[in-house]
Parts: sequence; structure tokens; C-alpha cells
Amino acid sequence: MGTRWTACYIEVAEDEACENDTVARVDENDSKNDEPDQGWTQWSNLPDHILERIFSHLTIKERYYASLTCYGWYRAFYLPHVWSNFLVEDATLGRMRYNYYSGWQPVLDHSRLQSCLLSVGHLIRGLDFRPQVSFNNMFQFMSLISWAMEQNARTSGCPREWVGCGSRIRSLNYLFPCNMALSEDPESIKLFGTGGQLLAALKRLMLCLTNLQSLSLVDLILERYEANHLLDEVLESCCLVLRRLCLVNVTSHHCPIMHIGLFLNLQVLEVSPQNVDDDVLTLLADSKVKHLTLLQNRYTPPALAISPCSAKAWLTVRRDNPKLRVHLRVESTTNAVILLQPEAPVASMIYQTPKTMITSDQLVAAVDAYKYTLTVYGHEQLTVGVESPIDGEFQERPDSLLVLMARSCPGLNALMVRECISTATILLIAKSAQNLRHLYINRAQVKLGCDWPRSPDWTDEFYGWLQTTSGSLEATEREVSRILDHPYWHLLSVEQFQMASLMRHVAF
Repeated sequence: MGTRWTACYIEVAEDEACENDTVARVDENDSKNDEPDQGWTQWSNLPDHILERIFSHLTIKERYYASLTCYGWYRAFYLPHVWSNFLVEDATLGRMRYNYYSGWQPVLDHSRLQSCLLSVGHLIRGLDFRPQVSFNNMFQFMSLISWAMEQNARTSGCPREWVGCGSRIRSLNYLFPCNMALSEDPESIKLFGTGGQLLAALKRLMLCLTNLQSLSLVDLILERYEANHLLDEVLESCCLVLRRLCLVNVTSHHCPIMHIGLFLNLQVLEVSPQNVDDDVLTLLADSKVKHLTLLQNRYTPPALAISPCSAKAWLTVRRDNPKLRVHLRVESTTNAVILLQPEAPVASMIYQTPKTMITSDQLVAAVDAYKYTLTVYGHEQLTVGVESPIDGEFQERPDSLLVLMARSCPGLNALMVRECISTATILLIAKSAQNLRHLYINRAQVKLGCDWPRSPDWTDEFYGWLQTTSGSLEATEREVSRILDHPYWHLLSVEQFQMASLMRHVAF
């Protein structure tokens, strides 16, 4: 009796196809003759919690193909954590269709979308909309899933196959591509806001999400009359259950959003400064909000064009809501600065801008305003298009400003420095800051040695220690590690500095 052979086919892309068009043949009896010490792994027998994490990082298409390999992976396709976040982009569940003006464009395939929602619609816990060009696809997706949830809300007559669709959704993220400028010029900005039928579909969807706990709406750039009624449906459907709310650039001009102070159990709020005023702060003073982030991005008006809230309003907030912590953050590709809020209980100031440098006016103003509340400060990302010479003069560097902050802010816990400073400055920062535990320094911008003029308060022993220790990077790292009580502290390489983030120290 002859040996039985089976063909094993592997789907590959055309550009990854092998030069020889050979089909691999596998002898089923070979597996019985394998030596026991060859160490074959059983991928099909991975634990469910590991398969969930692996499948959650795959696209819908990749999850489907993986589910065809074996029964274990087919079962993993329906595990709840796999569908904790459903990302909707232009080409999600779509097919390509030729347009005479734009060429091939992705078009939503209604049969695929319906099949997907019927299969896993009851498992989806989060929706993440990120349209790029095909806004019509987003509109149709929102309309269909809203219709399915409306059928479930009916007291009777809901189609059996749609039962439970969307019932587990707890988070909704919507990022609108408001910049319609040409991609050839990354610095150009041409803003267009959402609205019309797409905004109506979004509001219809938010009305159906009665168990929503986290909502994020970014860069909508609405008109004033649209912004004033943006959260009407959300307030009606989940006034008591919403915990996290992110509203970034609801408008491009001053327009307070009063709704944000009416959610009774809201704990984390992220909003742009042009959408907050004294009246909003009065509502937040009587709320349960614990963390308020005032975020400025590249589409937010410049700080000089926005008026901060009054000191009187912030004092009322500090009196009536003493647990509230304010976080100031700016994300931009330009030389953007943070809008300071007088008398606000600011706990963190984070610059995510590659062109903003430390200046005496900004840092001294921040220290004077928030020296008793500030715990996190730093500039993330490497500098781009800005000269920061490693051998610059001491007066031109921010060494003395950073030491001033370390001495003046007793609660400072995390500090990130990307500009050129000396090893002596690093030692002085670690020695001066009382509660500093996390210090991030870019090794490429560290200047070796002590170029500080001697202070009258320094003893001979201290000044000698400073000069000797700052003479080498290894000695500096050992001393800072000892002072911070961090046995593995070290200066960061360029790659490590790019991966570091202060957001992990802002506890939400």
C-alpha cells in the first residue's frame, strides 16, 4: 500500500511568493517517526488569556485567517477580550471600487458588515472611528450598528439574530481628520470641521449607547450652534454611567461646553482650554471629577489667543473640590507653549513638542504659580529644527532654571530633560529635589564636568564632591542612583529617551 501524501497550501502576497512555484508535500507518517527531543511547540494549545492578547493585536482579516487553522484558534476568535476594541477605518470591511475621479477607493461592503455584526456584535466592548477620506463609510457603519441597537431597545419584535448586538459597548472614540491640507506640506493646516449627516449619525449612535463609560471626541471643529448641542444625546443616555470624557477642539474658537459639568459620576475629563470658562469651572467644583486635563494640540488656537479662567474661579474649585488635580499638556509640531491657569491646582506640565525649548519666562512663571502642587514636569520627544549645542555656554543653557525648579517644588516626583545640561547640574537636581524619584536625561545632550560658579552656601567638601563626581558619566550615574534610591538608574540613549513617557506618572 503506497504512502498517502497531502498538500499544505500557504497564502502569501504576490511580492513575497517564492521564485520556484513548488508545492510542499508532507508525509503524515513522518510525525510518528520524529525524535522526542526535537521540541515541537504546540501553538494550538496556548492558554486562552495568551490567545486573547495575540488575537487582539490582529486586524479583522488576520483574525479570520487565523481562526481557520485549527479548532483552538477558531474558538479563540470568539473570546471576549479579542473584541475589546473594534477599529473602524476607511478600508474596514470594505471592497475596492473604481472612481473616475479618484481611482480605486474603499467602499463599505454591507454584506461583510452585517455578517461581522451578527457574529461578534455582541462581543464588541469599544468602538474606535478613525476616518481618513471615506466619510460615507463611517456614516453607513454608524447607521447600521445604531439600527441594530435600536432593535434591541424595542420592548418586542427584535429580530432574533440581532439580539445583544452592541449591548457590551463601553467606550467610543472618534478622531476626525480636520486637516485637509496637502500631504506634501506637513506644516500646512487647512481645517474643516465635521457636521451634517455624519454628525447626525454620530449623535444617533451616542444616544443608543446607554452603558457608555468612556467617550472621546477629538478635532470635530464644530460651529457654535452645533457645539452647544453636541452632548445632548450623551447626557440623556448615560448621565449617570459616564466616567471618562475627552473633548479636544470641539470648536476652533472660544465656546464653553456646559454639558461637561452635568455628568454626575464623571471622574476624568480632558478638554481644550477654549471650551472651558468660569461657569464650567463652577459646575466642576460641585462634581466628582478628580483629574482635569487641559490639552492643546496643533489645531488648538495659540496660547496668546485664548483667555485663561479667572483666579477667582480656580480658588472656588480648590475650595469645593479639593481632590481635583489639573494637568496641562501641549501636543504640537510648532513652537507651542502651555497656557497657564492662575491659581489652578496643577499637578503636571508635559510638553510633547519637538521645537519648544525651556525659557526663563515660561519656567519661572510655572514655578511661581504651581510650586506647591507640581509633581510632573518635562519635555518629551527629541528636538527637531532647533539648535541645542552640546558645548554651549552655561548662561545659554537651562541648567540654573532646572535647579531652581528642583529646589522650589517640594512635591516634584518626575522630571524629563532633553536639552543640554552638565553632569554637575544632574547631581544638583538629584540633591535639591526632595521627593524626586524619576529622572529622565538624554545622554546625547549631557556635557561632562562642572561649570557652575561656586555658591557661598556650598562647603569645600560639597564643592569638591561635585567637581570630582561630575568628572565621569559612570560616577554621576552611581551618585544619582544612590540619591534617588534607584539601583538601576542610568542616562538614557536616544532610542530609550524616545520611548520614555511622563504619562505613566500621571495617574488617572
